[in-house]
Parts: sequence; C-alpha cells; structure tokens
Amino acid sequence: MSTSVPPRDGGALSGTNNSSTSFLSDESALRRAFDAEYDRLLATARTQLGDASSQATRIVEAAFVAAWMQRASLQSADQLNAFLAEETKHGTSRALSRRAAAQRFGNKGGRESSSATAHNSGESANAAESWEHIQRSIHQTDRPDAHAAVANAGRHEAAAHMKKVGRGQSWIGFAAIGVVALIAAIVTLKYTSHLGEDEATLAAVNAPGLVPIESSPGQIGTTTLADGTKMRMGPQTRIMKPDGFPTKVRAVKVDGTAQFDVAPGQALPFRVIVKKVQFIATGTSFAVSGFSSDSGVMILVKEGSVSVAGMKPPTTVAANQALVIDNGVARPATDDEKAEAFSWVDGRVVVNHKPLREALATMLRWFNLDIKVPDLKLLDRDASFNVSLDSSLAAISQVEKSANVKFGYEGDNKLFKDAPPAPAAAAKKKKK
Repeated sequence: MSTSVPPRDGGALSGTNNSSTSFLSDESALRRAFDAEYDRLLATARTQLGDASSQATRIVEAAFVAAWMQRASLQSADQLNAFLAEETKHGTSRALSRRAAAQRFGNKGGRESSSATAHNSGESANAAESWEHIQRSIHQTDRPDAHAAVANAGRHEAAAHMKKVGRGQSWIGFAAIGVVALIAAIVTLKYTSHLGEDEATLAAVNAPGLVPIESSPGQIGTTTLADGTKMRMGPQTRIMKPDGFPTKVRAVKVDGTAQFDVAPGQALPFRVIVKKVQFIATGTSFAVSGFSSDSGVMILVKEGSVSVAGMKPPTTVAANQALVIDNGVARPATDDEKAEAFSWVDGRVVVNHKPLREALATMLRWFNLDIKVPDLKLLDRDASFNVSLDSSLAAISQVEKSANVKFGYEGDNKLFKDAPPAPAAAAKKKKK
C-alpha cells in the first residue's frame, strides 16, 4: 500500500499538516531513539519475561516498529519513551499469556517435561541485527499484510515452544491436542456460518490488535489502499483496516471524516463502517463523517451510488445527495449540515451560526488553532465562518466579526476576548 497519509500506518507524510512536526521526523531520529533506549527496554523485557526471556528481542523490535507507525502522535522524547515502555509491557504480557496456554496444552500436570532453554544461542539478536529487523519491517509497511505482521509479532515463538515441549510426549498428548483443535475449528466454523456478511465485517474491522491510520489536528492526507482505492482523510480521524484486506474483507472503519474514490472491478464490494452504519459501494466517489462526539453519521455521494446497511429499511444514496443517519433513521442533510461536514472535500471549512464553543472546536480540528476564551459567557455567542482550508487568519477575522470578539495573545496563549463596542455605539451609550 503506497501512502502519503499522516504516517501512523507506516507511510511517508506528504499531506497538509498545520500541526507541529513529529518527534520521529525521519528514520535517523528513530535510530537515535533506538540507540538510546534499546538496551534498557531489552533488559526490562527480559526481567518481565523470566524463563521466556528469549522472546524479549522481538518484543522490543515490535515496539520500535509500532512507534514508527504511530510517529505522527509522538511529539517529544518523553511521549516516545512512554509509548515504547507501554508497548514493551503489552508485548511481554501477550507473550507470557501465549506461553502459559502452550504449556497447558503441551505438558502433563501443567509443568514442562523438558527444561525451558530460555537463552538458546541465536535466539537473541544483538543491537545491530535488531536494527536491521526494524528497518526491514518499517520499509515493508506498504504490504497488505504488514499491519498483521506487526500486531502478531512474536506469535511464532509460542508455536516454536509448543513444538519443543511436545517432543517426547506420548501419542495420547498429540491426540488430545488434535481433538481440542478440531472442536475449536468446528465451533468457529459454526459461529462464522451464523454470522451475516454485515456482522462478519463489523467483527473484522473491530478485531483487537489492528494498527490504525490516524491524523492529528490540522492534518489532511491521502493514501492508496491495497485494492487501488484512493482515500483522503480529514484531521482528528482514525481509520481501521482489517487483516485480509482486500481479498478476504474489503472494508475500513472510520472514526472522523474521509473521502473515497473506490477502485472498480473488484470481487468484493467496498464497505466503509462509521459507528455501526455500513456504506457499501462498488466503483464510486463518496465521503463520510462521523466523529465520536457526533450523535449520528453522514454521507455525501459525489459520483455513482452507495447502499446503506445497518438501518431499517436499507437505503441507497444517489450522486449529489447527502444523508444523515441517526439512531437508525435516515433523512436528507440540510444545506448547512452538508457544508459543515463536507466542504473540506472542496477545500473549505464552514461553520454556520453555531455557538462560539463549537466554532472553536472546528478551528482546532482544521487549523490546529487552540484559542482560549477566559470569559465563559462568550462561548454561547453566535459565530460563523466560511474560509479556505489554508486561511486560518480569515477564520479568526470572521469569528471576530460574527461573535463580536477580539483575538489576541497573553504570553503564548491565543485568546478571544469581548470586543470593545464600536465608536458610534460607545458615543451613543455615553450620551444616554
């Protein structure tokens, strides 16, 4: 998957970004972090793993790859170090859990029949080899299966451990394992067969361990998915792409707003899930919006048509139509709703007669402008603006006029304060 979206999915950033640059601005920055933190993280992982310490190297490598994938959100050394420590902690917990499960199925009485050789020669790579592994991983994140590889890092150690402790066991042990596996497969098959396609898709995009594609305030980026679909995502947006995309599951989940130019000629229809609503298309262009703070979701179809599942009755949205779906009920979007949700697709940001507090949230999202209002009564004032995506100063000016506030600074803080009355109004008031 080639990508130019804000790079928490491992791609290279070339989208619009008005926010501060990532602490991991390039691969050399990652290498400096690796040199500074690798030994400490490795020692921590080995201590936490105990007899399973042979898995420490791969867990730490996976932590650095995950940090690279989510580098857009890491703005300082402290954030990076905290992220690496948390990823290492989660990695060791997963490894110990898998190892315990392997022992339960592979040993009599819950104890190993052979000694655990935790420090087998060749299992623990040195720092130089680990860096080579990390480089290969971050250079391969455009593969369709790259996210699954990161999410499942270290899983083969448990499989190897199963194989090792199984040596010398009687055929009864193997038969028991086979029966358990067969029963599990049958149960899984029956469960899957009872799932409808909609439910199966929801399960896939909500599966644990998926690595999100995310954007920060002020960031807009584009990416080409593995099926050829072009995706453009707005700021403060999270995209989840399931394992097996696009051959097994051709769907993505959106928390935020995104536009899709769907690649035609595919075996599976393209699905976008926003909250629990599914938008299904073959070859078409459309945009969706549904932030976690929103009560409903919206869709704007630019070309073609899109079917909507997850509501009763299902409906179809034609070209140039915009729809609001809230609590399973669909209605046409008003002109103001359409403009506020989707003007960004055409390069603009719009707020029409909203309380100042909502206008401020929109300015933070699209321009990365964090403006404070010390006088809380002002937050209820009516505010509007309609500006280009690259015109944050125009947005400030229009808010000043519409809400009768004045922009300024106190130290490093940006503020809106009550604007002084116009000279004519002040004179008239004084005369009275």
